[in-house]
Amino acid sequence: MMRPLAVLTLLLAVAVRWSGRYVDHPPLAHTGGFGEPTCRRCHFEYPLNEPGGRLAIRGLPDTCRSDTSYTLQLTLQHAEMLRAGFELAVRYADSGRQAGRLHPRDDRVRRDTLQGVWYAFHSPAGTELTAPGKAVWRLRWVPPDTTARVVLHAVANAANDDASEFGDRIYQITASCLLNPR
Repeated sequence: MMRPLAVLTLLLAVAVRWSGRYVDHPPLAHTGGFGEPTCRRCHFEYPLNEPGGRLAIRGLPDTCRSDTSYTLQLTLQHAEMLRAGFELAVRYADSGRQAGRLHPRDDRVRRDTLQGVWYAFHSPAGTELTAPGKAVWRLRWVPPDTTARVVLHAVANAANDDASEFGDRIYQITASCLLNPR
């Protein structure tokens, strides 16, 4: 039988290990696109895209040109949100391969790659709200020089800032554009 002090020590160790776990970097490949899970894999208390919150993407038109770069703005809103995070990828619709290049516009966004796909995501500074109940992230997308449909998958966490998987609301959005239509 475990002693109360041993149990308390174990619980404290787990809490320290998990607290703020994804402030620096969310797990990659969690956009909800191409069979990927979303952040709901861990933050499961509320349904995906629960009413009361909103995730929106601006800057991706229905048709895109490879000779133009696009400033994308991802906005998450929820009145009870105290901290936020996101992850986004842009891929070819027919294959799921990386489409173009993603570049952070400021210190709120970082990027990393996994299995040939670039993911943009929140930095530690990017978890802070930009206004009460609102978080905004900006990045630049440089399209590839080809004719194809590309799809953007983004997921965001309207977090309650308690460093646990409970009380957070996850929102997912998909957008697409046709590159260099003929």
